[in-house]
Amino acid sequence: MKDKAKQTEKGAYTAAPKKKKKKVLIIVLAIVIIFAAVIGTAIHSMTKQVEITSNGIEVEPVQLRDLSDTISLKGTVAGKSRMNVTSMATAEVTAVDVQVGDIVTEGDTLVTLDQADIETQIAELEKSIADGTVLSQYNQKDLQQALDNAKLAQTQSLADAQKMIDRAEAAYDEARNAKIAAMIEAQQNAETEEARAKLEQSTRDFVNEGYKSDADLKSLQQSIEDAKESYERTLLSTNQSVADAQTAIERSKYSGDDSMDKSRETLDDLKKQLNDCELKAPCSGVVVAVNVSVGDKNTPGQTLITMEDTSSLKMVASVEEADILKLNEGMNAIVTSDATGEASIKGEVTRVVRVKGQSSGSSYDMAASTDGYSVEISLDTTELLVGMSTKARVMITEKREVLAVPYDLIQYDEDGNAYVLVAEENGDGSATAVKRNVEVGEEIDYYTEITGGDLKEGDLLIYDYTYSIQEGQSFTPEQIYSEQSMGLGSSVGEAGKDGVISAEVAKS
Repeated sequence: MKDKAKQTEKGAYTAAPKKKKKKVLIIVLAIVIIFAAVIGTAIHSMTKQVEITSNGIEVEPVQLRDLSDTISLKGTVAGKSRMNVTSMATAEVTAVDVQVGDIVTEGDTLVTLDQADIETQIAELEKSIADGTVLSQYNQKDLQQALDNAKLAQTQSLADAQKMIDRAEAAYDEARNAKIAAMIEAQQNAETEEARAKLEQSTRDFVNEGYKSDADLKSLQQSIEDAKESYERTLLSTNQSVADAQTAIERSKYSGDDSMDKSRETLDDLKKQLNDCELKAPCSGVVVAVNVSVGDKNTPGQTLITMEDTSSLKMVASVEEADILKLNEGMNAIVTSDATGEASIKGEVTRVVRVKGQSSGSSYDMAASTDGYSVEISLDTTELLVGMSTKARVMITEKREVLAVPYDLIQYDEDGNAYVLVAEENGDGSATAVKRNVEVGEEIDYYTEITGGDLKEGDLLIYDYTYSIQEGQSFTPEQIYSEQSMGLGSSVGEAGKDGVISAEVAKS
């Protein structure tokens, strides 16, 4: 009995695993059946959609579209202009008051140079010029006195020479007149008329030119000529003295002025250097480079500080060769940056550099490839920082909310008139292919603008890329489908219950 009980117990023990295996098998079979059903349904649905697609027509509602043509650019933010701060002073740098990245206001002190040496040079040169001016004044005074003396001596000498002429002429006139008077008296004392007549003729001959043969008068005439020659010699001599005195004055002026002019030029240069010992910000902006340290000796013209004028900002961007000819100044742009997130910034193209490798003039020209072209876009903000990365869409052609269809759906009749086919509802869910005449505009990307004709928004455009559908051809509700509806997972049957050309399908 004990053994039987053990066997019974043992038999129960061995029978339990068989029941468990059977239960697992049932579960597995159920899963397989469900999986097969799902796959079958999916295959049936896909097959049905493929069948519909191959035998039916695709329709989509005509829509208003944004056909604006834009160019996308990448670049960086730069200031209105870049300014290099330099100094004319040859002096040691004693203070540098800014660092790279500092925001400064126009008039803020940037760099200070030592003024002591320049001030010493100015003081010494001013004294030298003052002393030279006094000496020059004395020299001029002496030379002017010499000129005055020469003119006075000339006046006196010429006066004396003129007196000699006057005396000689007076002696000549006196002698001539005395001889004429004697000849007249002899006429009056003549005893006969014949003698008187002869004396009268002799007097007339003497008056007319007979005196030239008179030895006494010839001697007196020579005295006159000698006195006049003496006058001319005196005039020439004194003129030369006056001219020499005047030349001395002019030479003194020129030589003095040349030396003084050089000294004054040097003084002006030193004063400019002195004014350049305290360098201030020429505009409000950001410091982008500091090229000097305390203790450095400045070289005139050396760039000490570089600033960006941030009173207004611009974007500097590189442009592909295929796009550069499309860009023009005045075009609008929409600019975005990581710093501003979703916010858009208005921009305007202000400069187009159509020469390869040329800088746009900003210190942040890294955006413009040295091998390509570049463009500048003004930004309607001052909140960005110089050097930030930006993106821009430049509006080449603005066409917003225009009626448009895919360009390869436009057909042409024998007369060259453009048309498209649309699905027109028949009232029972079916549809007929109908022509809609269209006037076409610009072709932009995949779409062509519709500028006129019978087509209107909401019409169900037939997507017939093979041009196999003819005007007047009819289609059942099951043959009409929308890729948009199928893409959303809707079956054609569901889309076509009330007619696929209904508003519900159009919205899908």
